[in-house]
Amino acid sequence: MTVETTPSLYGGAGPLLLAVCWTEAVVATALVLLRACFAGTTKTGRVRWDFIFVAIGTAFGLASTALSTVAVLHGLGQHIEYVAFPNIWEMLKLTWFSIVAGLVAIVGCKIAIVALLLQVTPDHEPARRKLLWCVGVLITLVSVVQIPISITQCDPISHLWERLQPGSCPRAGLAARFGYFQGAFAVTVDVFLALYPSTIIWSLNMSKRAKTAFCVLMAGGLVPASAAVIRTIYTRRLVTTADPTYELYPFMLWAMTEGYLIIILGSIPPLRHVFQRVFLPKPRLAYQSDIEMVNPKLDPIIGSLDRKNEFKVANISLAEDDESHDAGQSSKSSSYSIPIAQTR
Repeated sequence: MTVETTPSLYGGAGPLLLAVCWTEAVVATALVLLRACFAGTTKTGRVRWDFIFVAIGTAFGLASTALSTVAVLHGLGQHIEYVAFPNIWEMLKLTWFSIVAGLVAIVGCKIAIVALLLQVTPDHEPARRKLLWCVGVLITLVSVVQIPISITQCDPISHLWERLQPGSCPRAGLAARFGYFQGAFAVTVDVFLALYPSTIIWSLNMSKRAKTAFCVLMAGGLVPASAAVIRTIYTRRLVTTADPTYELYPFMLWAMTEGYLIIILGSIPPLRHVFQRVFLPKPRLAYQSDIEMVNPKLDPIIGSLDRKNEFKVANISLAEDDESHDAGQSSKSSSYSIPIAQTR
């Protein structure tokens, strides 16, 4: 005599989803905390805008992951035949709330990248700065439109997750089409933000090695772009799948991966000086990350152009002579200016 057992709600692909997303969440949160300690403020003590936005994005990302965790406990990742109807409705509701929180997280993190790039774009290039501002505004507007379109696609709204109650989804097609547009836009923005630094760094009179290193770090944004592509492919499953408890997990996995990768890879340039101290052997040159720009309100990552078109690198000292590492300062320091040609 054989005894049939029913799989628990927690199973299928649910454990994989939680393992990947919480690992990414821990790494991203650790890097944001490091930014709070070493790259969260300017030299004048003001909180940096890139840190403000990445902190907001991380908070919403953690909220999205927490909601997904509860959704997994209600059957997300498990095949629908093993999940009772009440759990299906609760899982779908939690998943939609998680999607909204995750979308806000991604927007915050991308705005943080825009703010970071604004810090390394000189004031005497207003066209570039206006372009970055336009990108930031478009990122926000597209997401502001996406959220209500997705949430209000069904009448009543609760029919979005409680499919057995009376109602319909007359705007499901619109939501799906705009979801594809939002995904394509997200990929385009990720590629733009990854390649933009190469258009300004190579015009500066710096070592080729420093230019290459910074561009490679920022080009890491191409990785989140790949995650955004995969996430977009799974968008239609939000409303068309016959096995929502199982087939929604790839969308959730790649959506949260996209957000956390933006946080992780976008935190490397601001923390470059921290990683140099930890991983580079001595003796070496330690570059202070907070160097004055043309606009004294901003703190760049690599160097600055002064009003005389000189690239300035400040506070260069041998690591073995450093006496204060916590704030990225040294007791023995010097600065030099390199005259360069006017860039247009």
